[in-house]
Amino acid sequence: MTDATRAPEPSTGPDGGADAADSVGGAVHRDRKLSRPDEQSAPAMDTHPTDDEARIQGVVVQTRADVGDKSEERIADVLRQRFSDIGLDLGDDRIRALAAEVAGG
Repeated sequence: MTDATRAPEPSTGPDGGADAADSVGGAVHRDRKLSRPDEQSAPAMDTHPTDDEARIQGVVVQTRADVGDKSEERIADVLRQRFSDIGLDLGDDRIRALAAEVAGG
């Protein structure tokens, strides 16, 4: 492996390293193109609209994977916390029903 494959080419800057404008996401960006207005240049989060039921099912699936072998009370506690974290206020009856679903399935 040569030095050229391990590090960017030195710039003419005072520190001799790659210029900040040469790097995009850790990769050397030699052509210094600017982003176009219609170009995605940052991570796309929540690109697909999701309704509450889809979010609930996503939390249920993840909780099953994480604590599905625990008691229903522990599962209910985890569900309460996760729904609170995403801003969903589900009633205790719904939480208990989902905890039973996770524990049984």
